[in-house]
Amino acid sequence: MQRVLVIGCGKLARAVIPLIAQNNTCFREVCLSGRSKEKCDAYKAKYSNDKQKIVTAYADIRNKEKTLLMAKIYHPDLVINLAPSSLNLQVMDLCLEMGANYIDASLYIPKGSSVCDINAEYAYDKKFRDKGLTAIIGCGFNPGVINAFAQYAAFKLVDDIQNIDILDMNAGTNAHPYLMNTPMMTSLRQISSESRMWMKGQITSVPPMSVQAKYSFPEIGKRNLYMVDHEVIDALSGEVPDATTIRYFSAFKRPFLSMVKILREVGMTSVTPVDIDGQRIAPLDFLYEVMPQQEDVVATARGKTGVGMLIHGSKDGVGKQYLIYTLVDHQECFEKYGASVTDFMAAAALVSGAVLMVIGLWKSEGVHMVSEFDPLPFLKELTNQGFTYKLQENAPELDVTSSPNDDEDN
Repeated sequence: MQRVLVIGCGKLARAVIPLIAQNNTCFREVCLSGRSKEKCDAYKAKYSNDKQKIVTAYADIRNKEKTLLMAKIYHPDLVINLAPSSLNLQVMDLCLEMGANYIDASLYIPKGSSVCDINAEYAYDKKFRDKGLTAIIGCGFNPGVINAFAQYAAFKLVDDIQNIDILDMNAGTNAHPYLMNTPMMTSLRQISSESRMWMKGQITSVPPMSVQAKYSFPEIGKRNLYMVDHEVIDALSGEVPDATTIRYFSAFKRPFLSMVKILREVGMTSVTPVDIDGQRIAPLDFLYEVMPQQEDVVATARGKTGVGMLIHGSKDGVGKQYLIYTLVDHQECFEKYGASVTDFMAAAALVSGAVLMVIGLWKSEGVHMVSEFDPLPFLKELTNQGFTYKLQENAPELDVTSSPNDDEDN
């Protein structure tokens, strides 16, 4: 299985494609496809090498017939899906029709929704089994690597997992003090949506930004964190159902929160279109167009950011708390890949999963997530892709309060 079709040439491709080129003994033939063939051609010119054949093609997954024709001509063994997660099901349909295995980096989120629908992808399980094909879903960092961390902890560190807190420190600076290093739309969705968490056997919700915490993260220091919604809650709740709580916390800069508060008050975060001289446009869409683009933010990002999983459990009847985490330097990541830290972490996971599929370690008919496989080969392959992680035993407790103080800085 060495003929690979990459669908999508957006920002995630900036990190995925160089990693694919580095793994040229594993991926011998690659087709880069997307709605901008010019971008695909530019990647081909930059990363072509003697050990790997790279071709390009125009593909718009929304046009099923033309995309299927292109895909059947190329006839890939594996499809790496970099298209928006709202199109995951269309790409899975494509794989079934041409007989290719499938892998993506993020769970399916229906267009117009802020909550993933993992069951929609699992509903394809029988179809992939009947075709003798493997589909790996959510093989990014979050979910993906985080799930492997949880499995590793269950296998090697504790007898039972009682609580999981995922900590996204969102650290580092950039040339725009009021913007985060993560995509603005992602941050807006997180702080505007109800915060879901797994608690005592079910997913419950609390008002946005109503739960605050403080944590001192290795090499980053102490930060304010807010509990937010994230698709990894859906993934982990099915994998560690006996855990009492599973929560996701993220840090946000005070200038960013102040800006969003003002924009919300004047109606600029609304998704309802308004009429402007005969043109209907949603204020949020307009805001996205006029704000600095993520490429500008990424290019000026400095410092390190970290993401970790704080796990509380017991071993031989003794309480244990571990922090499994990664630290990535913004500037080093951009200089090496021209990509954001977030995209690199997702790309390293996605390419690692694709490598394991190609060499046959991840070969199981049907639809699967990372946690359904032995985490050790995956974690080892991640290091081959330049991704590092560390383990801190006796990690400090997360200091949680239910009364956020917007006046405190991060």
